[in-house]
Amino acid sequence: MQAWDYEGESMNKCLIIGDTHYDTKCEGYLQSQIESTIRLVNDHKPTHIVFLGDIYHHRKPSPEVIVATHKMFQKLALTPGLKFMYVLRGNHDSQNRNDDGLTALETLCYPGSKVRLVQQTLIDADLKFLLIPHYENEETIKKYLHGGPDDNYVAFGHFSYCPAHLGIRGFDSDLKLKDFGCRTILGHIHKYLEDEHVTILGTPWSTNFGEADNDHYVGVLEETSDGWGPLNKFKVEFGPRFYEAPYDALEAMEDEISDPNYFTLLRVTIDKFADEPPSILRADIANKFKVAYVDLKFQPVYDDTLNERLSGYDPNVPLTVIDTDVIGKYIEEQCSTIPKDRLEAGLNLIKNYADQEDHS
Repeated sequence: MQAWDYEGESMNKCLIIGDTHYDTKCEGYLQSQIESTIRLVNDHKPTHIVFLGDIYHHRKPSPEVIVATHKMFQKLALTPGLKFMYVLRGNHDSQNRNDDGLTALETLCYPGSKVRLVQQTLIDADLKFLLIPHYENEETIKKYLHGGPDDNYVAFGHFSYCPAHLGIRGFDSDLKLKDFGCRTILGHIHKYLEDEHVTILGTPWSTNFGEADNDHYVGVLEETSDGWGPLNKFKVEFGPRFYEAPYDALEAMEDEISDPNYFTLLRVTIDKFADEPPSILRADIANKFKVAYVDLKFQPVYDDTLNERLSGYDPNVPLTVIDTDVIGKYIEEQCSTIPKDRLEAGLNLIKNYADQEDHS
């Protein structure tokens, strides 16, 4: 194993990794997450690591995920120059909402693991770190922020901070910038954002298709004679990613989609019917573009911006029968992208069924 080469006086260097959400979404996904984490550590050569919480995707992770994560931390413990790792409890890591229950994170703590599990708020006076795990009660978070040490410290947390000007949706928090007495680096929210001395680090990789357009980072702090220097962010350009592309643009985007640095889960948006069944189409796309997983998302077959109905046809009188004339008028004014011959065939099937019912 390669030894670290530190120039001059040995100073601390802290790698900060956001929500990892280890999971088995598809074959090879968990392995890619694990390998990417190890690569991040090898690339940045830290003396310390802070994991900001949500190590696991599920509150009750599967044995496969627990074992793989345990083995990864065993490997990390052998990293030359690494002193120890802080692991914050995230909301996904908690078995319940009591903030004090047993979690699967306990398996990471054993003699020699170098893991310091943060189940409750902790102050490291040597490193000048304030570490706040997830709490369901925001008043508890405020108490620790207000009662924390001086502004020479760096705080790490797993909780929401979403003032209106940041444009974050789907989270609820009353925390204000003034509540943060020192520099703070947060997990929990999956997008990188900055607000003066508060940084939301986001995730090191996308964890669902809703994050496909986000850039992903890890953070690095380096200690100087005056304390911890500024937070440096490094874009992560490898590992698992969720990616979206229109079916008609796949050929033009082939190089980007097939980038071998990524373990790609691809969503293909389709706005017309394909000749192949979905299962065959998924397999063909996966093989051609060298992706791990393909999800097909069909666009709406009618334009609801034009009309709330499938057709603009309005008979103005109650219909007592569905005949050829009604079907023809309905199709002529339809808003759907379904080919007219298929729509006509389907409506005729309905008509024939109705006729049979009338004669039975």
